[in-house]
Amino acid sequence: MDRMTVSGERGSYEVVVGLDLLGRMPGLLDGFGAGRRIAVVSNTVVGPLWARDVAASVGAGEVFELPDGETFKRWPQVESLCGWLLDRGWRRGDMVLAVGGGVTTDLAGFAAAVYLRGIRWIAVPTTLLAMVDASVGGKTGINLDVGKNLVGAFWAPDLVVADVATLATLPRRELRAGLAEVIKTAWIGDRDILDRIPRGRFERADAGRWLECIVRAIRVKARIVEDDERESGRRQVLNLGHTLGHALETATRYRRFLHGEAVAWGMRAAALLALDRGLMTAESSQSLTRAIDSLGPLPPLDDLDPNRLVEIVARDKKTDAEGVAWVLPTTGGVVPGQRVSSAELRDVITRLQRQAAAPG
Repeated sequence: MDRMTVSGERGSYEVVVGLDLLGRMPGLLDGFGAGRRIAVVSNTVVGPLWARDVAASVGAGEVFELPDGETFKRWPQVESLCGWLLDRGWRRGDMVLAVGGGVTTDLAGFAAAVYLRGIRWIAVPTTLLAMVDASVGGKTGINLDVGKNLVGAFWAPDLVVADVATLATLPRRELRAGLAEVIKTAWIGDRDILDRIPRGRFERADAGRWLECIVRAIRVKARIVEDDERESGRRQVLNLGHTLGHALETATRYRRFLHGEAVAWGMRAAALLALDRGLMTAESSQSLTRAIDSLGPLPPLDDLDPNRLVEIVARDKKTDAEGVAWVLPTTGGVVPGQRVSSAELRDVITRLQRQAAAPG
């Protein structure tokens, strides 16, 4: 078991990563106050697999189960969860425990941030992507029709518990999507992770390798988040691949791409832009692209309208008076604050579509 401490505006919190941790939840929750009630929030897939047992072990009773999928990370689910808490008399001294992937932790964390103007919460990520990205750093939020994560709050959890045993229930596609975020993090701050990325499905015999990969990725993110919790400076580098990635998710109404798959396409676009600008050598650009391609095929984007994607990117939450601030990879890392014109972006999307359509 590995423990890390992340410091933030609301104090510090622990991130605990290990194997078979869910069976030890009562002990992990020691110190959170006697008499504090816990509301377990999950979704209709993870609930029967993990969350109901967790709820029983911590004496939480029934589980509030959200619909599964990015398309449901919306206002109605937040209102429904807050109403459920209110009906059961949840007070400011009580807390939410979110068991699930990034959609669940984002939504439950946001509900915790706004319910009674803020109650405590704990994240128990059960997907690889949520372990290495969504559950750490305090970003919570929901999607709107016009864009991803445009409504939200910085509201850090009081504890993160990542049990790698939950990866055994993930489809291979979900694991590949999570590994795209690992590649992003590796390129930003720990390039050696690229040589240690597991392949295929999760096997308990290989749990140590998955554990190392996850811990190292979280450490990179934790260092960055501690320096810049509210994304006013250095934390922007974590958006590598996300500017176009979020646009792809929005354009397809969150139905075609898993988040990590969209980010993978976004990183490929960013690598082309960086190569054009001389920020990367051809060898370095190919290295990043090969790492992405090694995960397997991505959902197609050849039928998407580049003009529509350009329009969506223009509404990105990172837009300021000068336009959208991109993060681009470099040979040695990444550089934030890069301005990309509509013409440049349209050209890069078209080139990606041609590359994807080319035989072989």
